[in-house]
Amino acid sequence: MKSNRSPLAFFIVLMAWLAAPAWAQQDPPGRVGRVAAVQGPVSGFDSAAGSWLAVDPNLPLTDGDRIATGPAGRAELQVGSTTLRLHGRTELAVVMLDDERMVFRLTAGSVAVRVRSGAVARELEIITGEVRLQPLRAGHYRIDRLDDRTQASSWRGDLRVDDASGFVIATGQQAELWRDRNELRHAWGNPADDAFAERVLREDGQEDVRLASEPFVSPEMTGAADLDRHGRWDRHPDYGPVWFPLQVSAGWAPYQQGRWVWVRPWGWTWLDNARWGFAPFHYGRWVQWNSRWCWVPGAYVARPAYSPALVQWSGTVQIGGRSGPGVAWAPLAPRERYLPGYRHSPRHRDRIEAPAFGRFEPPARERGSDRPPFERSDRPPLERSDRPPFDRADRPPIDGHRIDAPRGEWRDERRDWRMDRRLDGPPPRPPGPP
Repeated sequence: MKSNRSPLAFFIVLMAWLAAPAWAQQDPPGRVGRVAAVQGPVSGFDSAAGSWLAVDPNLPLTDGDRIATGPAGRAELQVGSTTLRLHGRTELAVVMLDDERMVFRLTAGSVAVRVRSGAVARELEIITGEVRLQPLRAGHYRIDRLDDRTQASSWRGDLRVDDASGFVIATGQQAELWRDRNELRHAWGNPADDAFAERVLREDGQEDVRLASEPFVSPEMTGAADLDRHGRWDRHPDYGPVWFPLQVSAGWAPYQQGRWVWVRPWGWTWLDNARWGFAPFHYGRWVQWNSRWCWVPGAYVARPAYSPALVQWSGTVQIGGRSGPGVAWAPLAPRERYLPGYRHSPRHRDRIEAPAFGRFEPPARERGSDRPPFERSDRPPLERSDRPPFDRADRPPIDGHRIDAPRGEWRDERRDWRMDRRLDGPPPRPPGPP
């Protein structure tokens, strides 16, 4: 009996099946970092401009970003529950930051790494020119790099030296590491007791007592650590736990006091001015209750997915022959659908919307655990050159207007219409009400 199946139909089905994983790979990561605090001169490398520019708090961090501090500069970076504190004269690069791995490269200076989850510790690596270092459990670690030597210390926890002759640095130990004809050498010592160590340990002790938000939002939500310091929790009759900011001006509303910046691979991203203004603008929804705005995190998700801004748009603009929404924006309310303005798969959007359409239930975990468990797939060893970094260009404010991110074939045209201050003349103003 002859089959009626066409070879062309079989080929189409086969290509669709093969293309499905590639489509998923185009999704931006659900996990993101941020610049939590800066003091003194702190810069980020803008690969589009080819120069270092001053960075602001709440700037998102992803693959390819580099942060450097001046002699009197300090910076605090956060990725979920993990905190990295940079001392002066330090340069740190984000080599890989996705849902399964976090890899940072310390080029020079000193960084303290506070890991609050054993599951996250197994996903984290700090690399220098001499060695790869991986925490084995939750703890507090310090890495210094000067010239061609690395000093790795453990204030608390076990830090593995990933080498053919690797070993573990235990609590209270320090190892100085260097290469001699490509062979790793080391010498034991005690962790440095200096001004950087004193400041880091003091700040970490202050943060450890702030746990009021943990029943309502996952500690792996980047920026959640600031909620307890700057607001209070209540329970809404329909939406469950809600959070109110404490110090806001009369008539304050979300997505007003800040600016839009361009962050690859998401596109236009909201950068809020408030110290606490990261988690409430990249996760959850906003609603007015009792004549005040409150933030609704939604259902508890162990690893919530990041969004550049959870808003809805009205009106359109025409720039460079392309059109997109942009005359005005407003925060999404609970259970309103979010449509990303960047290339994404349905699964990616579902991950972002999961808290908004789920039912709140307290996290099912033991009280003493660091955070909810997370299953990760095994991945091949990291190669230093096989993953080109995303380039990121910081954009100026858009005067209350917004355009969609360039997609796919638009990518090479970006510099022609990106409203950059470096271009001649003022930026084009989208049409709108007078």
